[in-house]
Amino acid sequence: MVDGHNRPFGEPERFAALRFDRTNLSAVRGLAAREAAALGFQGDRLDDIRLAVAELGANSLDHGGGSGVLRVWAADDRLVCEVSDAGHITDPLVGRRPVDPRDAGSRGLLIVNLLSDLVRVHSRVGATTVRVYFDLP
Repeated sequence: MVDGHNRPFGEPERFAALRFDRTNLSAVRGLAAREAAALGFQGDRLDDIRLAVAELGANSLDHGGGSGVLRVWAADDRLVCEVSDAGHITDPLVGRRPVDPRDAGSRGLLIVNLLSDLVRVHSRVGATTVRVYFDLP
């Protein structure tokens, strides 16, 4: 049943993109923040975007093969930030339910879900793409 919903995403027409690894993770936050600010995001909401994208980037470094690609664009009155890497998410509800505080591990996708208006994931062996959406101000 889950496989019926785990479909690849369509391609955006235009986007800003950045390949990243451990040497330039801060540039991921910077690109997302610049694109978001140009669309009118500011203050706490701009900070939410920075943090969500930073968490996705950190997940790529830790669980997605050590690198990834960020793409950012506007569509349908939303800012879209997409991070792709070589990881594979097997839990279809990861980040969508609370984690036992006694369990070791990251809370990155939970944070991303709490900060974003919508989170979509497509994952298969060797490739994961996470898209986060923020309603335009």
